[in-house]
Amino acid sequence: MKTKQAQHAFGKQQWWLFVSELVSFAVIFLTLGTILWQVFQPSIYQSVNRGIKVQRQILLGTRVTGGPVSQDAYRSIAFRTSLLVFDANGRLMNGSGTPTAGTPNTNGSSKQPKKNNKNDSQNDFVNTLQQIKLNTTHLDELRDIRVNGQNHFRTMTIKVPATNNALGYAGYYVMIVTNTDSEHVSVDVFKRTLLWTMFTFWLISILLSYVLARLNMRPILRSWQRQREFVANAAHELRTPLTVIQNKLEMMLTHPNDKVMDQTEQITMSLSEVRRLNSLTSDLLLLARSDSDMTQIRTETVAMASFLETVIQPYSEIAASQEKHFVDDIHLDRDLVIDKQRIHQLIVIFLDNALKYTEAGATVSFTAKMAGNRWELQIKDTGIGIDDTDKAHVFDRFYRVDKSRSRATGGNGLGLSIAKWIIDSHRGRVTVTDNQPQGTVFTISFPVSKAKK
Repeated sequence: MKTKQAQHAFGKQQWWLFVSELVSFAVIFLTLGTILWQVFQPSIYQSVNRGIKVQRQILLGTRVTGGPVSQDAYRSIAFRTSLLVFDANGRLMNGSGTPTAGTPNTNGSSKQPKKNNKNDSQNDFVNTLQQIKLNTTHLDELRDIRVNGQNHFRTMTIKVPATNNALGYAGYYVMIVTNTDSEHVSVDVFKRTLLWTMFTFWLISILLSYVLARLNMRPILRSWQRQREFVANAAHELRTPLTVIQNKLEMMLTHPNDKVMDQTEQITMSLSEVRRLNSLTSDLLLLARSDSDMTQIRTETVAMASFLETVIQPYSEIAASQEKHFVDDIHLDRDLVIDKQRIHQLIVIFLDNALKYTEAGATVSFTAKMAGNRWELQIKDTGIGIDDTDKAHVFDRFYRVDKSRSRATGGNGLGLSIAKWIIDSHRGRVTVTDNQPQGTVFTISFPVSKAKK
């Protein structure tokens, strides 16, 4: 039931990630499309607006402002521009439409417009212009009009004063008309392209959001799976010594008249399990604190040679008592910044494991030296060795290479996990290799930190 609830919760979380990422992509694409549209649309009509305003200034006999206009640029706009002259009653005075008001010169005057010969194709255009009506409610304003549902024009209507020296325009309303069919087509094509592009990328973003949601959920699922395994293994490890203690105590209760000496074996076994339980809970608490970053590394400057000699000193006697050989080779005569307590714990974990998993007559060696710009510890034994398939998991919590020997050696599968945490917290690296012809080599290296002054 709990597993189904957890899977349902993870499903909801993945769906929420998918929707949030999809909405984020949609907002990004919409914002980008809006910016492109707002920039492109005014820019496409910029030259048209400039040409119409220049025509207005020429007709009114004012100085051409707004920056210089090249003759080529002016002609390109003037070619598409016509002038419609209306009287006060809105009657078109030049039915054919005057092409332009002439080219500008430096004093702001204009040249007399010239008559053009019209061919058949031009007649249709002239007929279109003749359908444009005068509207005096928007003088001196740019307006867009459409004629026959297909011809697009941008216009500006001005009132030329009667005192103006522009022949043929003085006292009349003049509508400056520029054909914008090409601009309209460009804007329409750009709009369709932009919409299709945004739609296509939005479809792609659906797939991308799904993939990202699954990728984001992987570490969460992996962490949850590890937590489940950790809790299950911890419960099993805690249950075993508690069961042993309970059984021993119940057995002693069945002999209420026995003396303590008569129950020595039961008491000794119970105390052993209590010590094991105490060690296990301490390790579990340390790992839990390390996961939540509650356990901090407290560094200090340490004379490594004397420190390491002190740490490994008891192991010569321990190895001798087990009919094993212990060899040390320390070439690290310098001060380093380390967490003294944690490095001590690290060395103890590796040396304890080396002695636990070696038979009588085996050799355990400890080496400390500089390796380039790093300092290195190496623990080597001639024990049972580790298979290649197990090497990738030796630092996993509760993982045991030889499960049948775990109770005999007193291990709980957490020592190397704690060692790995200590190594990582010191920014170190560890490798596991085979010792030829038999055994295992753990090589741990750390960066050299500057000594505190």
